[in-house]
Amino acid sequence: MKELELKHPVTAHGETISVLEFNEPTGKDVRELGYPYQMNQDESIKLQAHIIAKYIVRLANVPLSTVDQMKPGDLNSAGWLVAGFFLQA
Repeated sequence: MKELELKHPVTAHGETISVLEFNEPTGKDVRELGYPYQMNQDESIKLQAHIIAKYIVRLANVPLSTVDQMKPGDLNSAGWLVAGFFLQA
């Protein structure tokens, strides 16, 4: 499990939260959601926001409405946290 401290709290399940706890994705998650990033020809990585949002919902156990409340900086941090599960050496 990995934690992300949000700079801007959000509401989930009727409570204000400032930390998201992410479970590690499973093979089933990857099969159903796909990879949360795109590898470009120059080997740069582009996060796929629509897929990242689905991973946040599933791995942090929050509704999509919580993801919609997230500020761009927090969403970016969450995106790289999710991608980090996949981009290990």
